[in-house]
Amino acid sequence: MNEQQARGLLKKYNDGTATDEERQRVETYFFRYLSKKEAVPNKDRLLSDQAAVRESLQAYIKRRPARLWPRIAAAASILLAISAGGYFLLHKKPVQLANNDVAPFSKQAILKTGHGKTLLLDSNAKGLLAQYTNTHIQKTGGETIAYTNSSETEEKVIFDTLQVPAGGKPYHLQLADGSGVIVNVASALRFPENFRKNNNEVELISGEAYFSIIHNALSPLLIKAQGQVIEDVGTEFNVNTYADEPDSRTTLVAGAIKVNAKAILPGQQAIITAGSLIVVRANVQQAVAWKDGYFRFNGEHIQAVMRELARWYNIEVVYKGKPTDVGFYLRITRSRNISEVLKVLERTNSVHFKVEGRRVTVLSKK
Repeated sequence: MNEQQARGLLKKYNDGTATDEERQRVETYFFRYLSKKEAVPNKDRLLSDQAAVRESLQAYIKRRPARLWPRIAAAASILLAISAGGYFLLHKKPVQLANNDVAPFSKQAILKTGHGKTLLLDSNAKGLLAQYTNTHIQKTGGETIAYTNSSETEEKVIFDTLQVPAGGKPYHLQLADGSGVIVNVASALRFPENFRKNNNEVELISGEAYFSIIHNALSPLLIKAQGQVIEDVGTEFNVNTYADEPDSRTTLVAGAIKVNAKAILPGQQAIITAGSLIVVRANVQQAVAWKDGYFRFNGEHIQAVMRELARWYNIEVVYKGKPTDVGFYLRITRSRNISEVLKVLERTNSVHFKVEGRRVTVLSKK
């Protein structure tokens, strides 16, 4: 491989047109060869999966393209010899951290209707959950419920509440107008059974939810969440209002919204802290990773990481010693037991964990 070929390979990798085999060659080279020659950013914390490697490598390419091209050319023999087996760092079989392990999905969601009925939402159940004068509530399978209305007129507005506990599974809700909401764990959503002009408000009481809204210009949906009033203008967006987080965040994925009357554009995030609203460029993939079944951290400190794990696994977190100030980079499926996630975090050599039942102790590593 000459320098021109190396440049072409690197360009294909960076613009997303490389084949799987070409990506494997570049990524494995990045860890096996380049990391021995230069200080690769966060190389010890990018052992969780393929996507994390690519994020770091692409950022590195953009900063130092001239230095990488000749090195790739010089390492042609290494690259040509690399096979899929080069991913040993990424696909190493996890080691159990402790006999006391914690699996996800230990709790069930609850639906409380405005008619005074409380329904435990069994994942395996399917069929009609409840039927009222003009409203049908259907369990369509898995973690999904759907509302349908036979009439748009009701004497009064009836509100239901979907509660997803810590340790549960995110729940999909189809509202009566066809709009969709995914409610994350440790969250509660209050919504009207029947949408019409005078009952278009949804309240995220606590936690996090992802909204896919069918816009109605005559009656735009209003979403209330701690310190925020979000007006839909036809859109998809994520709202995070966990009480144990330092701020509330609304991330616009597509379409348009207004947060406290301020227009937000796709790829932007509205952050509310101490009563003030600021708008920043969002890391959309990180903000919505939970709905796609992943933990995704990009330099978060250990306390932020553990808050998310605590909600997902329904665990108690305690700290012994001064917590590390290392930033953690991780993308890993949420279906794994907690021991597997903690083992990846331990590879930074900056933190250690002890699991006892549902208590996880975070130990500083000198």
